[in-house]
Amino acid sequence: MGFGQKNSSSNDRSSGLKEELGAFVDKASAHTRVRAELFMIEAKEAAEVYGRRFYFYVIGAVSFTIGYSSFLVGVIGLIGFFLDGSSFSLKNWAGVTLGVALLHLIIGAVLIKKSKKVSKDAPIFEYTRNELKKDQKWTRQKKKP
Repeated sequence: MGFGQKNSSSNDRSSGLKEELGAFVDKASAHTRVRAELFMIEAKEAAEVYGRRFYFYVIGAVSFTIGYSSFLVGVIGLIGFFLDGSSFSLKNWAGVTLGVALLHLIIGAVLIKKSKKVSKDAPIFEYTRNELKKDQKWTRQKKKP
C-alpha cells in the first residue's frame, strides 16, 4: 500500500461509523424535539396556573393598598374632626372614606387568599406526570421476560 492509496477495510469502517453517527444524530434530534414539545406544554400549563395566581395576587395587593391609603386618609380626617370639635358621622367624608377603606381591605384580603389557594387546587404538570407513569410501566414491562 503506497502513499495516496486507501485501504478498503478502513473505508468500510469509516462508512459504518458515519452511519452510526448519523443514526445517533437523528435520535438525538428527535429526543431534543420531543423534549422541546414537552417543555412547551409544561410552560403553557404553568403560565395558565401561575398567571391566574399572579393576577389574583396583584389585584388583591392593589386593592389592599388602596384600602390602606383610604384608611389613613379617613383616620387623618377623624383626627381633624376631633381637633376641630366637629361631630363625626358616616355622612362626613371621613366616614365614607373609612367605609371605602374597609371594603377595599376586605376585597384585597379575599383576593390574596384566593391567589394562594389557586395553585394548591390545580394540579400542575398533570400531562407530564401521566406520561412519566406510562414510561415507568413500559420500562417495567420491557424488563420482565
